[in-house]
Amino acid sequence: MEYRPEIDGLRAIAVLSVMLFHAGIKALPGGYLGVDIFFVISGYLITSIISTEMEQGRFTFAAFYERRARRILPALIVVVLVCTPLVFVLMLPREVLEFSKSVIAVCAFVSNVFFWSQSGYFDRIAELKPLLHTWSLGVEEQFYLIFPILLMGALKFGRKWAGVLLAAIAVASISYAQWGPQTKEATFYLIPSRLWELLMGAVLALWPVTKLRARLSNATLDTLVLVGIGLIAFGLFERGGFKYPGFRALTPVVGAWLVIAFATTRTTVGRVLGSRIPVAIGLVSYSAYLWHQPVLVFARLSGFDRPSVGVALALTAVSFVLAVLTYRLVEQPARDRKWLRKPALIAACSLGIFSLAGTSIAAIATNGFEKQGLYFSGDDTRRLYQLLMRDTGGELTRDMATDGNCVFWMTQLEPAAWGRLVDCSKRFGPGTVVIGDSHAMNIYNALFRNNYGKFVVGLVNPGCRPWDNTRRECPYIGFGEFMDAHREVVGTVILHFSGSHLVLDENDQEEPGEVLKFGGKYHFNDNAITQTIGYLQAMSGMTRTIWLGPFVEPRLNFADFEGMKKVAREGYPVSPVTAGIFSALEKHLRSTVDLQRRNFDYVSFFDIINPDAMNLLSGDCLMYRDFDHLSVCGETVVGKDLKARLSRYASPER
Repeated sequence: MEYRPEIDGLRAIAVLSVMLFHAGIKALPGGYLGVDIFFVISGYLITSIISTEMEQGRFTFAAFYERRARRILPALIVVVLVCTPLVFVLMLPREVLEFSKSVIAVCAFVSNVFFWSQSGYFDRIAELKPLLHTWSLGVEEQFYLIFPILLMGALKFGRKWAGVLLAAIAVASISYAQWGPQTKEATFYLIPSRLWELLMGAVLALWPVTKLRARLSNATLDTLVLVGIGLIAFGLFERGGFKYPGFRALTPVVGAWLVIAFATTRTTVGRVLGSRIPVAIGLVSYSAYLWHQPVLVFARLSGFDRPSVGVALALTAVSFVLAVLTYRLVEQPARDRKWLRKPALIAACSLGIFSLAGTSIAAIATNGFEKQGLYFSGDDTRRLYQLLMRDTGGELTRDMATDGNCVFWMTQLEPAAWGRLVDCSKRFGPGTVVIGDSHAMNIYNALFRNNYGKFVVGLVNPGCRPWDNTRRECPYIGFGEFMDAHREVVGTVILHFSGSHLVLDENDQEEPGEVLKFGGKYHFNDNAITQTIGYLQAMSGMTRTIWLGPFVEPRLNFADFEGMKKVAREGYPVSPVTAGIFSALEKHLRSTVDLQRRNFDYVSFFDIINPDAMNLLSGDCLMYRDFDHLSVCGETVVGKDLKARLSRYASPER
């Protein structure tokens, strides 16, 4: 296949977008879309190579997978090998354990499935996962397993009909990504909703685009490529409003498609893309992609956790230095069949994979080398370590409580579940419903752990807040339909959600992590507050309704053991910056609600726990599991006072 330098230029755009986005450059809110560009490029190149070899009768699966192994495995193994000892030094056993599981998933090329089972790609906890970015390699490798077989069968009917078949599958895939029933995590990580991006490139490879390029004028080609680059730029700089990776990914995917189809070195834009600097970046783009996430994670663990343009650019530069070294010392030699013959390749990759897998298995068997770790320099650090291991980390959904009877939770209220609520009301009288986001999950648990009542339901789902109540995956629509038909079943509705989403930075970015942790200019999301009040007013027409205000979020990195030692030495205080912002938010909410003619009650969390006297530690309980959620014991502590406070507004049936 003829080398096209302009594709390496497109790779440069893709990798820089991803790297700068992960480094915290706010000017690229859609920088993560660079991965979608990579998928289109991969689909195009792989299909071009396979289809040509198949038509010439030269294709063999052994040769195909050898090329893939030479391209992917050596650099990947080196990066993971370098990460492993750093993880053992800088992370607590819990994180070592999770990292080790991710290493095994990477070795098996199912890391996308592994991270799908863990947390969302955009969750803040994901910022401390060194191998999170390997999810895309999992998608590509799974594609490589099935695609050659599909293409071989499709090409029997000719390139035209093969292209039609792949296009039809692509349409089905994007439809599934946009309207399918899967969760947002599954949509992001798993191949059914990503397949269309790879197939867009594949269809292009089967299309006689070379002949079309030859017939078009240079001006026309430049125009089409500029349109493609404009679509990519729009995707990178636009904050988005469509479901991803459904229609949200269309602009960069179509843009990349146009660039690949019409860029050529005989045109001005093609020559720019194929010039020395973009091509140089594109050539090392794979190694740069591999290195950038570990570099950022280890920098954050070493104290560089406050994003700034200078730090972001410096860490990006470090990633590129490592990428150049890896490209020269690992990638290029590995692709040289004379220097590294097939038996040596198999032996070297097998040794690397077995070494990684063996070390990871040992780490898992010893709970992250917990007893072997040198974590303690005294009783205080030992106590801190024990608190962190017991109370922080873990998935909130795994700690959700139920009594197996009429105290239970669900993420949506489908008609099939209506009968359960009706039956419970007949047995215990009107129930209490807690509705909201992941913080409402904390509140539901807090009531459960303090025996609030015999009929308490949590309609709770992360990210589900009342100003975004039209999403089918959230509980609001189903609950509203239920209340229209059975309002006698529910005696009290308690709405609760994270207050950080009511805080905006100077760019109107919701939940501004840097501002919440370090301070800076901010204001409040009055549009969201108004819509919340509107929802409460509507609900209060059907039953007693309470808005339980937000609790203070610590905004601490509990995985940073050295940083937590400092917090422990100071007596586990709540950050005055964070407490101050939430205190100002509370005052704003009180004044806004008090101005309303309303039928709902507003209960301030500050009346339950005084933030001025609040501490991260209550007795022997570390109150939070992560930077913004209560721990299991924190739910118990909070629930005691919350139960007493709510009893003034609602008397649960017992």
